[in-house]
Amino acid sequence: MADGRKAAPRVDQDLVARLLRLVNLIAKPFFGEHASRHHLSINDWRVMMALAVTPGVAASDICEQTGMHPMNVSRSVARLERLGRVKRYTDARDRRRSLLQLTPAGRAVFGSIAPSAQAREEAVRRTLSARETVVLRALLDKMIARIGTDAPARRAIKLAVPARSRPR
Repeated sequence: MADGRKAAPRVDQDLVARLLRLVNLIAKPFFGEHASRHHLSINDWRVMMALAVTPGVAASDICEQTGMHPMNVSRSVARLERLGRVKRYTDARDRRRSLLQLTPAGRAVFGSIAPSAQAREEAVRRTLSARETVVLRALLDKMIARIGTDAPARRAIKLAVPARSRPR
């Protein structure tokens, strides 16, 4: 600005905002096609996808695999258990640990939604060339690895949330 003040950043130009917008646009059809019919939230679906790929894991493993907050995973697991779509059982190697898997009803719901989710992924992938897809995956993997292991990056993200709104 001419008077020396900095212009306010444009949120719509921010990388994180763009990534969130993309995720929301990709997930949007889920709400119209499946959420109400199957009584699922988007977090429930993410937990079901994780369990379909890696059955017999703990909730903490789902958090690590998906990047979801533990409270969101816990709520979705409890909800999916109540709906009869997820079963919890004790880990035979560590009796203190609970493992999760989709029930037959959960696998049936997953099986009815998965084809449209795969079609959506393919539609998104078609917007990029093969080379662009490789580059995008490499860039996403690099960012995920860095943010997932970099304490200063995690602290910076945590600092962006006011202390009074953070759980103690």
